[in-house]
Amino acid sequence: MAICAILTCSIYFLIESGSGNSFPTYLLALAMVPLLVLQGRAFRTLKVDWVLIALTALFLVYMAFSVAWSTSDERVMESLAEALLVFTFCLSIPISVARFHWFLNTLVVLVILAAIVNCGYSIYLHFALPDYQPLLEPRLYSLGRLSNPVVGSLSYGFATVLAAYMILTEERRIAKAACAVAALLFLWAIVLTGSRGVYLALASGVSVGVFLRYPGNLKIQMLGVVFTLAVLALTAYLFLGSELLFKRALSFRPEIWTEFISRTIAGNIWIGVGMATDSTFQLPELLIKHPHSVFVATLYYGGVLGLLTYLAMILKSISSLHQNKESSLRLLSAMLLAFGLAATALDGDEIVTKVNYLWLLIWIPIGIAMARSPS
Repeated sequence: MAICAILTCSIYFLIESGSGNSFPTYLLALAMVPLLVLQGRAFRTLKVDWVLIALTALFLVYMAFSVAWSTSDERVMESLAEALLVFTFCLSIPISVARFHWFLNTLVVLVILAAIVNCGYSIYLHFALPDYQPLLEPRLYSLGRLSNPVVGSLSYGFATVLAAYMILTEERRIAKAACAVAALLFLWAIVLTGSRGVYLALASGVSVGVFLRYPGNLKIQMLGVVFTLAVLALTAYLFLGSELLFKRALSFRPEIWTEFISRTIAGNIWIGVGMATDSTFQLPELLIKHPHSVFVATLYYGGVLGLLTYLAMILKSISSLHQNKESSLRLLSAMLLAFGLAATALDGDEIVTKVNYLWLLIWIPIGIAMARSPS
């Protein structure tokens, strides 16, 4: 179970095939379902947040059934299967934390190493083979499933937050230095993608980490946050330049969100239009393929009920982290959740899906938030 969860996260950076990346999640689901049935009593004694688990299950089932508003029963079963993959993946994290003391650090270290391999090779190809540029703009075309510049930047941003977590918690100087080098490599790749929203998400995640790592020490907290904001702002300005940084303005986000909110109101504001509904529309400048915000997408597909359930799940995660006395769990999940919420407020589509970058940004921090202190 723990191995499958680690493989799911690490090979996301290493293989191109979505089916290959999903394979460990199939094994995870096949192992988890019988275990829950046969050893339900043993699972009930684990130190996990059962309220958050129930809210997560409720949200996933509701969004999966929303497909029925827009398509056939066959697509509903497929959506329910995807929801089961997400749920068993989330549940495997607190169970693995409770049973294996090495799980959390192993997960973080292996994902960082996998991201280094993807990032380093992508940067090498970007400069060594200038003709290897399928995109219209000279933006980094990452390998595998990170080929979209926005997806690549958010994925490298996730790895950067993991590296920042290791810098904040590691006592060995050589480990801190190695993680700092990895973070700089990821930031270089993020700059090359030309994406901008990830800087705001990084500022949120790292700032939360500094505040939680040094509770009560206002001077260090403020210096850490100011340093983080200054470095990210200066990096974005120096490497992207003022023209690239500001010329796309808000990248049509207000127009996109207004359109999908209007569609929701015109369809069914309470239950939405269903996840299988077409989500494209044409702006004068370009074709928009999705709502570009997980919050707006959840409202569009699941209506007010879906969005409220999603917000309840997020708020319960925050409450669970606040009550958790295990500092490493609280710190890592809070950093990733702050990063993920800021990032997905500006981008993202269907949140109930097979393995993609939203599993990193949303489902991993929620899975960690379900955990209590390891045995």
